[in-house]
This record gives sequence, structure tokens and C-alpha cells, in this order.
Amino acid sequence: MALGGAFATWAKVATEDFAVIKGEIQHMEKTPGIRRGFCRDCGTTLTYAALNEVDGQDWSADAWFSAVTLDDPSIAQPKAHVFVSHQQPWIKLDDGLPTFPEF
Repeated sequence: MALGGAFATWAKVATEDFAVIKGEIQHMEKTPGIRRGFCRDCGTTLTYAALNEVDGQDWSADAWFSAVTLDDPSIAQPKAHVFVSHQQPWIKLDDGLPTFPEF
């Protein structure tokens, strides 16, 4: 069974600007070329890295991380909504941001 929330906010920075300042990330590569990072202690999702091109996009220069794990998550301002093809019927997106059915 998988559990999750209605929203997940991911942020990205250039790989060279990303640093873990506390704790250690445990990595898992269940899907070849996709590396997911978790907290060793509690299992919280922390990072996502596509080691190769995904659908023609090269993500290797970016460090993607779960914005909620920031000390101040409010600094991560959304720029778009993706995977809206999966949104629940009770979700109403009326903030004027661009929406995309998939990524």
C-alpha cells in the first residue's frame, strides 16, 4: 500500500548549490536511472534525481528536493501545477499558475 497527500511540492537548485547540512540521505534506485533519497532515521522522502535524460529532458544538472523539508518551506514559491490529470475532483486550482496534465 502506498500513502500520500493531495499535493507534493518539489523544488530544485543547481546540483553544485545543494548540500545536506544535517543527517545523511539514504539512496534507492528501484527504477533504473532514477535515484530517490530518504532520511535514514524516519524514512521521509527528501530527494529525486534522474541520472539520465527523461522524456528528452536532461535533469543531471539539477538537485530536486521535497520543499516541505526546508527549515522555511514558504520560501519555495510554486511556479506551476503538474500531473493535474491525476488530481482529485474536489481540488480546485484557482491561483492562476500554469497547469500541465503530466510533467
